[in-house]
Amino acid sequence: MAAPEKPALPPALRSLLEAGGALVRRSSSGRVGMGRAAALVSEDAVPRALRKLPATLEAARAEAARPLAFKDVEKLLKSAWGRPPGKVLDALEPEPLAVTPSAQVHRGERDGDAVAVKVLRPGLTAAVRNDLALLDVLAPPLRQVFGAMDAGAILREVRETALDELDLEHEASTQRQVRRLLRGVEGLTVPAPDLELSGETVLVSELLPGQPLADIKKPKDPGAVARTLVAAHVTAARAGLVLTDPRPGHVIIMSGGVGLLGTGRARPVDRDRVTAGLATLVAWRAGDQDGFAAAVSDGLGLLPARDGLKAYTLVAVVLGEVLKEETRLDGPALAAIGDRALAHLPAALTIVDTLTPHPHDLAVARSVGQLSAVLAHLGASEDWGALTLA
Repeated sequence: MAAPEKPALPPALRSLLEAGGALVRRSSSGRVGMGRAAALVSEDAVPRALRKLPATLEAARAEAARPLAFKDVEKLLKSAWGRPPGKVLDALEPEPLAVTPSAQVHRGERDGDAVAVKVLRPGLTAAVRNDLALLDVLAPPLRQVFGAMDAGAILREVRETALDELDLEHEASTQRQVRRLLRGVEGLTVPAPDLELSGETVLVSELLPGQPLADIKKPKDPGAVARTLVAAHVTAARAGLVLTDPRPGHVIIMSGGVGLLGTGRARPVDRDRVTAGLATLVAWRAGDQDGFAAAVSDGLGLLPARDGLKAYTLVAVVLGEVLKEETRLDGPALAAIGDRALAHLPAALTIVDTLTPHPHDLAVARSVGQLSAVLAHLGASEDWGALTLA
């Protein structure tokens, strides 16, 4: 079979992709971002034209996620706490529980309870700050492709998000807030952070018993896990926080429930905007083209009404029935959506010039994309649209 051809790109979009690609390759934060994406992009879930992407991301992950020596972890903890970790914790295991491009996690004990001790990679914050100064090079090509978009506001949101995600004290505080918001979601556990021991470079939280979804081929009841995850994300969004970092390693399969890590990276979102976004789904499921266009135009302010109708047609072709009826969501299903999206890229480019996203929409898009990858890992069959609106 011949290799799939990449779609021909207009000059403005090609310029944007080239500028973004150069920035990623030159910056440490770009390489970290690619490494973090590796866990979300499986070989069976990418469009045929991007079949080399998983290997590229995995190579970036291997480069960025080299383990820190335990003695260096101890030094970082001593610097953060002002005393040796042995004076603070009852125990700290040298072998890490997790090694990521941005941090390393060790199992510890405090007052007889198991805790997870997350340490930020040294020097990463300074490197990312330097990289973010280069983001302005993307403003001109962004304006060429998205003519109506406020590129400055979007890039400011990118900077703020990147810096917040490197502040583990901020992450601990947000995790505590999300834990309270989601305590009513049946079968879900968000670990309690230890605010006393958490700071800019260290996050200490309750260690949940169980196995990460990333280490399990398939849980016994994938549908139950999927329903819990969707409920958690929708509940948080309706309350004004978007859970931006779902990933297989953050889903802990526990006895009788699901643990959810990474919630401290949630971003604020306007609740009315979430309600308006859900209204587009209601119209979509009903086949109401005019209602969909009105929700996109008047409710979200994303597109003029005429382009809202065009968007309905595009979404219908690309998504198919995935949000209208019970559908199996797995890697091949995501790959098929990607193939259709690339095939209809020219039609999409005819309306992006009038697109006016709110900066909060970045967090929503990231959350939906990453959650879709996690749900595809489960391979469950559900009525995904009905779950979202429940």
